[in-house]
Amino acid sequence: MDLRARLLKRLQASEVARILVKQAQARIDSRGADVGGYAALWADTAKVTIGKGKKKRTIDHYRKGGVPLKDTGNLYRSLTAKTTATGNGILLTLQGSIIAAFHQHGFKTSGPNFIPFTRGAVRRDPKAMKRGEYAIARKGVTVPARPIFAMPPAARQEVARAIARALGAR
Repeated sequence: MDLRARLLKRLQASEVARILVKQAQARIDSRGADVGGYAALWADTAKVTIGKGKKKRTIDHYRKGGVPLKDTGNLYRSLTAKTTATGNGILLTLQGSIIAAFHQHGFKTSGPNFIPFTRGAVRRDPKAMKRGEYAIARKGVTVPARPIFAMPPAARQEVARAIARALGAR
């Protein structure tokens, strides 16, 4: 087995991939603190008026105080990493669901978009729908970038230390 193959085998068995995933998950948990912070959820300030007549009332959005990118946990759980040999190097790749790619750079939809205000509306509960616990963004929505895959200096140092340990450096 040549040196490159031995190094790749050691790196694949190392903690490097786990560190990349852990860093991305910590970035989501901290709302992107290590990359300048994520834009606040619009739901944090949204007040929604639902109902009619005497039953009319104002409620907070169900995601108020929520953590961006963690609503269902699907993106969070989809994160994986792998180590691959390239021409004369090693490629470390962090992967996630397709929604992660959209959030990495931000996106805009052309609409219409269904926006639920309550958990009932998320489930499309007939009562919630009748009470108008949702909105339709006819012209679409703009979602700000929320980098998940990033390598600020502290993250690079942690990965470099793990690589050094995997290769037997002290």
